[in-house]
Amino acid sequence: KGLESAVKEVFPWAEQRECFRHLMENLEKQYTGDIYAANMWPAARAYAPGKYKYFMDKVFAASPDLENWLKQHHNLLWARSKFSTDIKCDYINNNLAECWNSWIKEFKDLPLHCMVDAIREKGVIMFEKRRRISRALHGVILPVVIHQLNAASKGIGHLKVTKGLPDQAEVTEIYKDEEVRRHVVYLNEQNCTCREWQVTGKPCPHALAVLTTERQPDYEKYVDMAYSVQRLRQAYDLGWPNITDRSQWPEYPKDFKLFPPVSKKRGVGRQRKNRIPSCPERTGKVKRQVKCIGCGEK
Repeated sequence: KGLESAVKEVFPWAEQRECFRHLMENLEKQYTGDIYAANMWPAARAYAPGKYKYFMDKVFAASPDLENWLKQHHNLLWARSKFSTDIKCDYINNNLAECWNSWIKEFKDLPLHCMVDAIREKGVIMFEKRRRISRALHGVILPVVIHQLNAASKGIGHLKVTKGLPDQAEVTEIYKDEEVRRHVVYLNEQNCTCREWQVTGKPCPHALAVLTTERQPDYEKYVDMAYSVQRLRQAYDLGWPNITDRSQWPEYPKDFKLFPPVSKKRGVGRQRKNRIPSCPERTGKVKRQVKCIGCGEK
């Protein structure tokens, strides 16, 4: 909690986020029915507070006590509509953590100091590789982001643009020849009433529909600097310091004697590297609880 308060003083936009997939796994243990998956996922993915409320009202109508359960057990941010627009990140899953676990999988059975040093060495190699890549890039915005915008601009045929002022336009979503929803795009302010542009930092489909009305639009002017080549270089320029091996580390006198931890001995055979999947992830539905042989916990 001390670290959390310190971070918030330095970075007022800092947020505590939660993996939405884990929330759904816990929710399925308490509440069953298709209405939760059919509405909770759209509510979590929605950028606009009104759209979030539309789906959550359906969920709360089916289970009035669910609102108190969410406040008690999952009070962190898990919906995009709650995210700050200063962060430019809309992740609602912990895919980054899963990528990290897969990245260090080969080192998990090493002794602690060997595992840490192996991860450090792998990080040194990764930082140097990405430093070379960042120095070879040209332009203002990362090419992969421009490529994403070019690909996204090809699937916006259902959007009708009505220009008003030079830097504003109305964009109407049309499905089956019917006007469903209308948003307003403000190009100079780089925002849209759907709120996706503000949260992600990249033009939303409504903004792309307005930009593509011009010949050869310059997307780089409308992408947040969080995706710039300069920021990528700043992230990897410092790198990781190089250190010697353990045998050359300096020794310091200790005022205590460190004993090994009091616990059961490591089991015989090859140690586990893969994580233990949860019960719904393994079987698709919740089963009975199983007691661990080693620690006795369920």
